[in-house]
Amino acid sequence: MTAIAAELADLQRWLLAAITEPIGPETAAVEQRLLPSREQSAAERLAVYRSAYVARLLEVLREQFPCTRFAVGDELFDQFAAGYLKAHPPNSYTLARLADKLVDHLEGTRPADWGAFVVELARLEQTIDRVFDAAGPENLPSYTVPEIAGDSLTLTLAPGLELHAFSYPVSTFYTAWKSRLQPSWPQPQPQFVALLRRDYIVRRHELNRPQYELLSGISRGMPLGEAVAAGAAAVENADSEKLAAEFSDWFATWATSGFFAAPL
Repeated sequence: MTAIAAELADLQRWLLAAITEPIGPETAAVEQRLLPSREQSAAERLAVYRSAYVARLLEVLREQFPCTRFAVGDELFDQFAAGYLKAHPPNSYTLARLADKLVDHLEGTRPADWGAFVVELARLEQTIDRVFDAAGPENLPSYTVPEIAGDSLTLTLAPGLELHAFSYPVSTFYTAWKSRLQPSWPQPQPQFVALLRRDYIVRRHELNRPQYELLSGISRGMPLGEAVAAGAAAVENADSEKLAAEFSDWFATWATSGFFAAPL
């Protein structure tokens, strides 16, 4: 590498750090590296690029969490986002990883007396993005649970399917927002959701507790009999015959929805 090329590479590294690091360089250091224009000092010229960089990152976060931004309002969302970017500046080659730690950051910095709903809503949006980008079942054969399935049968959930338990009805809120309604913050209420990409669209399937416990057992590798027992245990004073019929209907619906992977 020639001396000129080495000097250019050093300047490029310095400029990248000067634009992207949370705390910029001292004015004297900027003036040693950059020239002023007719209307702006060297520091002011650099500030334009620093501001544009942060604005772009904020724009990405707004696009990734539009429902959360609606819930808290633009100003408060930008405050949280700016705090997150300061605490966790991006270090990946792709902006797709920019929000990887945002939910944890919200959980750790939200006021103690509010915000649990916001954290869960952000987690739902982050999950939707993750499921969309992950491997899905589109090119895999479908699987139908046998009508007569023994207790020892082991099922496998489809690639990319995720199960989540929330303490707020965030999926219901998200649906209302997608429908261009103006939903208010809900009261705490458990909600269980299965998310699966199908035909390159992320579907949200809201579950009751027995369904969630049953599918969670399957996801942990339980044989069918044990998983069904786990689901049944979540129902108080259950009517065994009625419950058996419900289980059969659930499995038929889930198989049609692509919840299960065909055996290899």
